[in-house]
Amino acid sequence: MPSRKSEPPAIENIDTGIALLLGEIRGQMRELIHSTNTTGMKIDALAARVSALEAEHNRRQGASNVLQTFLRSPALGWFVGAAVSAWAILTGKVHP
Repeated sequence: MPSRKSEPPAIENIDTGIALLLGEIRGQMRELIHSTNTTGMKIDALAARVSALEAEHNRRQGASNVLQTFLRSPALGWFVGAAVSAWAILTGKVHP
């Protein structure tokens, strides 16, 4: 088969072809912009969730540290000892 050389498009068709290419490029750009915006919103939502989880973790860790400090305190031992002694005396388990 002999190869046919393509003839250059007519001048009227060049403007139409360029317009079609520009329309296609615009459509692709809109898709990219939409995709980028959607990805940005997803990242923002994930960042908000991570921040909430970090805040909850810090709150729990702080509460745990306060409780551990209170339980290790010698003042707690003195208070429990005094409360048990007062209970024993008031209920008649021990006579002063």
